[in-house]
Amino acid sequence: MDHDFLHKIRNHATQTRTFLSNKMRPERERSVCRAFLRTLGVSFDDSELIAPAVEPADVAFRDARFQVRDLLRGRRRGDEWRKKEQQYTDSDRLQDLLEPYSPPAPVEFESLVPEVASELSAKARKYGAGCRDIDALVYLDLEGAFLKADSAIPNTHALECQGWRSVSLLFSPYGVVLLATPDAPAFLRRAAGKVSMGWANIDTLFD
Repeated sequence: MDHDFLHKIRNHATQTRTFLSNKMRPERERSVCRAFLRTLGVSFDDSELIAPAVEPADVAFRDARFQVRDLLRGRRRGDEWRKKEQQYTDSDRLQDLLEPYSPPAPVEFESLVPEVASELSAKARKYGAGCRDIDALVYLDLEGAFLKADSAIPNTHALECQGWRSVSLLFSPYGVVLLATPDAPAFLRRAAGKVSMGWANIDTLFD
């Protein structure tokens, strides 16, 4: 039984590492947008998620033009999964893979919003006035942390100054529109300032 399960998780690690490669970036960005729309409860067909050939939009969805960024706090996910793949290859028993449990820590919006602003700052400088036509979407993939969904959303002045049409974040299983200007797509304006969790099965959120 150990052998079969080790084979299964080894294959999963290989597939995940491939998905995190540069060549899979367009599909990865589409998966983030797919998950975000699901958290908002937006019904859509997958063919509506289009990867434009030219920046600044990474994914176009109807009248939304998403610039997708990952917030990882210095993590290198490809290296992490490469290490896991090697561990699974070298192990003969599941017992060899056991690690001590550390409960995840809550993270509040007050600390997240400045991080989101920092993550977007370089792109905001690059695109300048072009930001007014772009909907920034930041995917927070933070190890050992979960979003304290009932925490207060602080002032978003730093994000507003960057000039984006809207700024949203995805912190699975939640989607949050931090700000949306009057020119932003209607579905983003309706969700502004709310914490949404419109998808029942977290395991299929990105599928």
